[in-house]
Amino acid sequence: MSRMNKVTAFAVLSSMVLALSVGNASAAPVGKDKGIDKKVKQVAVMSKISKDSKGTEKITWNEKKGVPNFVQGKMSDKKLRNTNDAVAILEENKALFDMESASNEVNLMDESVDELGMKMFKFQQTYQGIPVFGNEVIVHADKNGVASSINGYYDPEVKRSGLKTKVKLTADEAIAAAKADTGLANIEHFDIAKSDKYFYQSKNGAYHLVYLVTLSTLEGAEPAYWDVFVDAQNGKIVDKLNKVYDAHAVGSGKGVLGATRSLNTDSYTGGYYLRDITKPMYSTGGKIETYSANYTQTLPGTLMTDSDNNWNDPAAVDAHYHSGIVYDYYKNKHNRNSFDGNGATLKSTVHYDRNYANAFWNGTQMVYGDGDGSTFTALSAGLDVVGHEITHAVTERTANLTYSYQSGALNESWSDALGNLIENKADDLWQVGEDIYTPNTPNDAMRSMSNPGLNGNPAHMNDYVNTSSDNGGVHTNSGIPNKAFYNFVTTSGITRDNAGKVWYRALTQYMTSNSQFMDARNATIQAATDLFGASSAEVTAVTNAWSNVGVGSSAGNTNDSYEPNESMSAAYGPITSGTVYNGKISTATDQDWFKFNINTTGTISVTLNNLPNDYDLYLYNSAGTEVAKSENTNTTSESISYSATATGTYYVKVNGHNGAMNTSTAYALKATYPTSSSSVGQWYYESMMSSTPHPYANYATYAPSTYTKIGATQVALHFSYFDTEQGYDFVTIKDKNGSVIHNLSGTLGSFWVIVDGDKISAQLISDLYVNAWGYSIDQVAYFSSNPLFSGSTITTVDPIIGN
Repeated sequence: MSRMNKVTAFAVLSSMVLALSVGNASAAPVGKDKGIDKKVKQVAVMSKISKDSKGTEKITWNEKKGVPNFVQGKMSDKKLRNTNDAVAILEENKALFDMESASNEVNLMDESVDELGMKMFKFQQTYQGIPVFGNEVIVHADKNGVASSINGYYDPEVKRSGLKTKVKLTADEAIAAAKADTGLANIEHFDIAKSDKYFYQSKNGAYHLVYLVTLSTLEGAEPAYWDVFVDAQNGKIVDKLNKVYDAHAVGSGKGVLGATRSLNTDSYTGGYYLRDITKPMYSTGGKIETYSANYTQTLPGTLMTDSDNNWNDPAAVDAHYHSGIVYDYYKNKHNRNSFDGNGATLKSTVHYDRNYANAFWNGTQMVYGDGDGSTFTALSAGLDVVGHEITHAVTERTANLTYSYQSGALNESWSDALGNLIENKADDLWQVGEDIYTPNTPNDAMRSMSNPGLNGNPAHMNDYVNTSSDNGGVHTNSGIPNKAFYNFVTTSGITRDNAGKVWYRALTQYMTSNSQFMDARNATIQAATDLFGASSAEVTAVTNAWSNVGVGSSAGNTNDSYEPNESMSAAYGPITSGTVYNGKISTATDQDWFKFNINTTGTISVTLNNLPNDYDLYLYNSAGTEVAKSENTNTTSESISYSATATGTYYVKVNGHNGAMNTSTAYALKATYPTSSSSVGQWYYESMMSSTPHPYANYATYAPSTYTKIGATQVALHFSYFDTEQGYDFVTIKDKNGSVIHNLSGTLGSFWVIVDGDKISAQLISDLYVNAWGYSIDQVAYFSSNPLFSGSTITTVDPIIGN
């Protein structure tokens, strides 16, 4: 039976108000509340993950939906080998995501095994068999088949919304409506014209049954590549996204300077095609081909030819040459065979229209204008323009980041970042478009990754631009992740190759169509962890790179709420008997000191568990003399049992053997010591339910959860689960005098906190950025010589030890 089922008296707290003062926890029982039931089930799942992960789990939350969007830890005891196993693991953890049935609510979209041997299964959320646009969940397994993380977006409200599933429009009618709305009704030829049913959440939060109509054509006044969401009930346009990815906002390259290129071409009787058949893609029929539109809007145009293999068309030469470099980058650095991973032909068309100052990916090929001669030169001349646009194609085949707001800004930024790595210039000062932009003006650029503010773009979340123009500011707010990438690559010890591996892995393995900046942070940190280890310089650097633009906390913070406690004189405490303290040895020279007071003799027991490395444990008396120690090898737990014959202050020291440390995993320290013989009595337990919102909000100060027991000598709160942003969001524990006894932070699991006197309070204060699950209190206790309120006590399965 669970602890919650043993309750005999309740004090129920509204999770949104968090104001509770309990004199005697004896309120009448209340009816079962679905919200409380959901939280209890979530706590049970999180507690299991925390236990199985030995306290190393990480969780971030979708604050609006009350479910996680990233969970890292041991997700199951079962092996993850195939799709059925992945669904079973979602089923096992369904309460955490507020699912009813994983097998009925998700469909497999993609699965892969990467070069590290790690498996990825991407699922689309569905309702009554119809996919929910943008809602995807990815289940990951490490190389040993252990389910290691679940991330993405799942909306539990969909199944409770009573959505209609019967359409009144046909697919052809939806396509016609989309063509009419986008001004394409009279266009005869489309490269893409398809329609699929989805549920789509509009900007006001309502879900609509829609046809997602995708249209791509070059026959209009401007190239068109649209996603149009047509209401399947009434034919109205719910939303639309223009997916022509503009290079003129983000491109860069060498320009057309007459440089001699070595080109791979394909010969025929009497001449040569501008076609490269030397790449590995050719084994499956893939080629790199370059066409000319001959200053029209017809695609792909005419395959470029030459009689003597000495090519005199600079725009075509650069498009062809640069496409080969981009292909080689993805194949050699990431083992990706063309943009689709399966050797698809890379097709480019130059001389599109007249004075056309743009380049774009239209869903099937690359298209380059010649520029207008003043704002732009020929856009195919920029290597990172080509890299940027082909990366859009890679993104479309992997994370498929929706081209609006934060996900759209990430789409642009990832193309900027990988385009920069492909270009690999040492002298461009992290400029974007410096070689093709305003050819008659030296030393300028469209954008700066090192200093986005030079072009009016934000470099920090404090300056994020809220706008509906430019698809929600995709080219503007991309400055924030661009700056994060710059911060990462320019960190001492980080190579461009390793940075590229992290960004590529994050895109292809962890990001989903609805990823936001915080999701990108989580994705890059997890990618760096996969590639280089949790304690690596890369993980620290990428964590700090995002923190410095206002996304998440820094790795420079030890995430240890007891610091600074590097010496006996700075020891943290006094610590409470029987309470677990989670700290970290974060550097090779770090020492953690704790202290407690005893006023009677007896046995002192100290344990040190959940060790990520070889740590040692020491006990000192009030004179500073070492009286006991435990120095087991490797990650074996440490323990001390010492018979104290003198009262006073005792000190506990934890340090790493020969510089052992770990910045990501906390140890668990607990000291149990004798209390005064004058404290005659025992602990009595009562039920009290009190919790923060799950997850809690950023930049919030919640009213305290308070428990009062007149006549008690000590009182205590029991946290059934505790999870805050470590080192930044704190729960302050105060006694009856308002004195701060503890500042708790991080993922602490299930534990008691005790204060002297008859009153205890817990108050959560969060900072501006990262949120977490919060806390839940399910029991309280008081120490007394006799019960202070008859009939209110319960039997606990987690008794307080040491008093």
